[in-house]
Amino acid sequence: MSLATKLLGLIASGGLVFSALAQEPITEPVTQVIKEVKPFRTFITIQKYNLENSGKSADKTFNARIELSFPNGSTVSLPEGGHRWPIGNGQSQEINRTFEVPWSLVQSDSTKFTVAILRSGSTIAPCEFSAEQLSQFNRGYVCHTDAGIQADQGTPQDKIIRESVFVRVFTDRNSNPTEVPKDAIALRN
Repeated sequence: MSLATKLLGLIASGGLVFSALAQEPITEPVTQVIKEVKPFRTFITIQKYNLENSGKSADKTFNARIELSFPNGSTVSLPEGGHRWPIGNGQSQEINRTFEVPWSLVQSDSTKFTVAILRSGSTIAPCEFSAEQLSQFNRGYVCHTDAGIQADQGTPQDKIIRESVFVRVFTDRNSNPTEVPKDAIALRN
């Protein structure tokens, strides 16, 4: 009688007790392959870019773009085609562009990504995100400049750079079917 048959008999009789001691090695070949189950689709929406204060004169216009990147090297620039948005102090750019994250980039119920604001006349450190427990809940993030650090460094209030990008991370598992986009852009593996 094989070990598998013994275990099935114990399970059926309700007398299965787990033990850490192995009596004999299993030498039977595996005859069935368990396929990976993809329980949910994951999406990232870049919602909006705000330029509250560029740290420069109020009437100046800048050119900006957003980059979304992943640990595997995939990068997406917005707007597409190498273009940039013209934007000035106190303005917002509605983006609402949704990307579907490949299952290969979802590891242990989480995904990592970076959002970078690229604006003429400014160098801004990117925001690195690690979205954990994707199967549990949807969430929103804000990537923004750190006004407190700038103030601590002695930057005058009117020169403090204040800009932000709003990001939403969600799955079809935690969303109404009407919220799941039909026009999401698939990211490369």
